[in-house]
Amino acid sequence: MWKLRMKLVKYLHMTDAIQNLQKAGVSSNISPAFEDHTDLVPAVYEGGLKVWECTWDLLQFLADSDIKLKGNRVLELGCGTALPALYCALQGAHITLQDYNEEVINFITIPNVILNLADYPFVNNVNITTDNIRPSNDIITEITSKTSFYSGDWSEFDKLLSNINYEQVSNNNPDNDKTSRSCQEYKFDIILTSETIYNPECHQRLLTLMTNCLKQDGVILLAAKSYYFGVGGSTLQFADLVKSQGKLDLKTHIMNSEGVKREILEMKFRRE
Repeated sequence: MWKLRMKLVKYLHMTDAIQNLQKAGVSSNISPAFEDHTDLVPAVYEGGLKVWECTWDLLQFLADSDIKLKGNRVLELGCGTALPALYCALQGAHITLQDYNEEVINFITIPNVILNLADYPFVNNVNITTDNIRPSNDIITEITSKTSFYSGDWSEFDKLLSNINYEQVSNNNPDNDKTSRSCQEYKFDIILTSETIYNPECHQRLLTLMTNCLKQDGVILLAAKSYYFGVGGSTLQFADLVKSQGKLDLKTHIMNSEGVKREILEMKFRRE
């Protein structure tokens, strides 16, 4: 079933993204990760150039679900290649993409957005290996009307969104003294995240951000392995944290039960 999803969303291969980054001569603190051939350096490089297994699970879940995508606001946290969000965009959603590393946004996320959402006639296959993506001003205008990009830590991103939303609310409603947190219009209908709970120390920040940014009738879809050996994170740990806060209802979907189990946690605000 994964091959079905690959036909729908085009993407730049990780090795080509790394080559493009190196050709550009970007001075990057994530370079040692490539030299050491590691997928993860905590708080330095969070694996955003690689397409992880749970990405395909999330794509499959979105394709099989009846979740409305057209016209909705979608946020993908720890987006990396951004394939799940791009699937949503191809169905008519406006997407906001966040990753820890600016280099990931510039060298894998934005190229993937261009390949999928811009009118780029020479791109007609998947797993793109070209470094000839040179967006014109018209293409830049086109993709920015459909997509927003951010890089940085989740706590800082939460503050940034809060400030942006507060300004939007104030400009559109100058006599309205409600904070951005009470304005549903600028929150998200759907929040996606994949392979982002491997570090238990980050669970609270991720949950706080998602809870702050979700519309009252929105949904969170978190795709993850049941347990991350060597780093300690697990879906059970995260689910326990969600339950302890008492704000979200949680439903677990088993996506793979062979070998290391993979799950999708579906979360919605509790009905009062």
